[in-house]
Amino acid sequence: MVKTVLIFAGHGDDEAIGMGGTIIRLAKDGYNIIEIIFSAGQKSHPHYIEDVIIKKRIQEAEGIGKQFGIKQFIFFGLEDGKIKQEIQEKNIKERVRRIIKKYKPKKIYVTSEFDPHPDHRAVNEAVMDVINDLDYKADVYAYEVWNVVKENKPVTYVDISEYFKAKLAMMKAFRSQVHFVYTLFIPAYIRAKLYGMKNNCKYAEKFYKIK
Repeated sequence: MVKTVLIFAGHGDDEAIGMGGTIIRLAKDGYNIIEIIFSAGQKSHPHYIEDVIIKKRIQEAEGIGKQFGIKQFIFFGLEDGKIKQEIQEKNIKERVRRIIKKYKPKKIYVTSEFDPHPDHRAVNEAVMDVINDLDYKADVYAYEVWNVVKENKPVTYVDISEYFKAKLAMMKAFRSQVHFVYTLFIPAYIRAKLYGMKNNCKYAEKFYKIK
């Protein structure tokens, strides 16, 4: 029986930053990984034509997915910086509902409700509204991207010692976002090292168990 994981992200590089090592580990363990990206993140290059950036970032995400084990991408195509507004205007929750009901995932990962980025919080709110309405029984975890606030929820760690170098390679592969991603290398290393100490391993990623 196929074991499916759904990953919900505001932008195409969120998952690499927050849970790249875990993605690679899940793929090695035989999970069918599907990522749902709300926005291409086209505002990251305001001096370029948006359609060009959108196409480039979609191609980039798909290429990275093939390399690191993400089997399928679903792009909602919302406007960067206006995800919360467009979730309502474009009935995105219904699309999330259909995706969850179709794939019946064993695990769901979503950005944190305490992430400083408003797009990331909007993704969490929409996905959790649907999950709670469906009363879905899958394990649901929040992953960290820009988080600085600890959540008051159960914590679980995933040992990524074997996959940490691959996680960094995954982050580097987002070449269109190199100016953002490279600033997160040191925080990613510090977090992984700290979480590894808490998990009695070399490197780990932290998740909040939210359902």
